[in-house]
This record gives sequence, structure tokens and C-alpha cells, in this order.
Amino acid sequence: MRLVGISGSLRQDSYSTIILKAIVEMIKPQAVFELLDIGVLPHYNGDLEKEVLPKAVTDARALVQQSDGVLVVCPEFNHGIPGVLKNTLDWLSRPAFNSCFLHKPVYFITQSTGDLGGVRAQYQLRETFASMLCHIIPLREAALTHIGEKVTDGVITDTDTLAFLKRTVERVVSEINKLKQQQ
Repeated sequence: MRLVGISGSLRQDSYSTIILKAIVEMIKPQAVFELLDIGVLPHYNGDLEKEVLPKAVTDARALVQQSDGVLVVCPEFNHGIPGVLKNTLDWLSRPAFNSCFLHKPVYFITQSTGDLGGVRAQYQLRETFASMLCHIIPLREAALTHIGEKVTDGVITDTDTLAFLKRTVERVVSEINKLKQQQ
């Protein structure tokens, strides 16, 4: 199984990236998990689609296209998703109704240092992925609260959070396998 991870933050030591790296370690025996670098994508501009697409865009689209599923982890900024993540999804949603995300299994996790864990960003992610005609994996929403208290030196150290992520990832992989068998 090939999975793509997208961190909704550009910070090198972002909590979203730390979470994805923990998931990579958990999933190694079951899947190849590649991280998509959203920082290399230019600002979305429909005029660029009329020319030769930037290599970063074609590479990102190919990575998603060749995957069996996508896992997104993002923070909540101002009650929504970060602009850099929205920019990425705008690039990857093209061409409309026939993008690399068409029917692609997708699951997302939000996180924050506060009490809500990014739940307000969940709605925007769900709406955006639905408009991209993805297959949103029908599992409980995952929102990690107080993430700053659960990370030490760039590693998740909270055992409850690690156990939750392991159970969640196992369910995501199971759902993707079921979908693959139906095809």
C-alpha cells in the first residue's frame, strides 16, 4: 500500500509534521508512506494551467495519483485551515472533476495547542475534500488537543496519543484495503 501524508504547516518542527512522522513509524510494515512537501508549490494561479505546469505541481499530482490514499494532518489557523494547505488542495483539485484526488480515499487529523484540537478546521477540510470528489474515509473525526504538552524534543511522548494514532491509522489502512478489494 502506498500512502501520501500532507502536513498543513510549513514549520520544520510543526506538530502536524511530528504527528505524520510518528504515523510513518507506525505504518512502516504495512505501507510505504511518503510525505508531500507543500512548501515547494507556487501560489495557485489558473493562468499557469494554460502553460507548462510547474514541476512541483506535476510531481505532487503524480504522487497523489499513484497512492492508495492520503492522510492530512493540519493545525487550525483563525478557525480554519492554513492558507498554504488550501493552496495545495487548489493545485491538486485540478482539473476539476478529474483530479488526482478523484475517488481517492482521504482521512484528516487536526491538532492544536488549545482545548478544541482544530475542530473548526475539520468542517473546511470536509467541504473542500467533498468538492474534490474524494472518498472521505468514514471514521470518527480526529482532533488532537493540547498537542504541545504531548511532544518532547520533536517526538510524541504521550502514550494515550500514540495509542489513539495507532488505532486510527490501523482503521484507515483497513478502510483503504476494503476499498481496494471492491475495485
